[in-house]
Amino acid sequence: MSMPALPASRALRIGLALFVLGLVAIAIDVLPFFAGDENRPVWLNAACMLAPIGFGVVVWAVVRAGRATQRRALEQLELR
Repeated sequence: MSMPALPASRALRIGLALFVLGLVAIAIDVLPFFAGDENRPVWLNAACMLAPIGFGVVVWAVVRAGRATQRRALEQLELR
């Protein structure tokens, strides 16, 4: 018996959005170095931190959802 799929939580969607924005910032920050540009604005370097923050939020949301699913499954087993 398989568990029904749960809709994506708000934390998961926010984490994915932060991760994608961070990857875009990394690409915008790194690609000009190949053309010889040396200095990038500090705000762009700081925006690159969105990728690991978003990744952390996604991992936290997935672990939390997995534990909730496990808790529901154990409750169903106890009811039988």
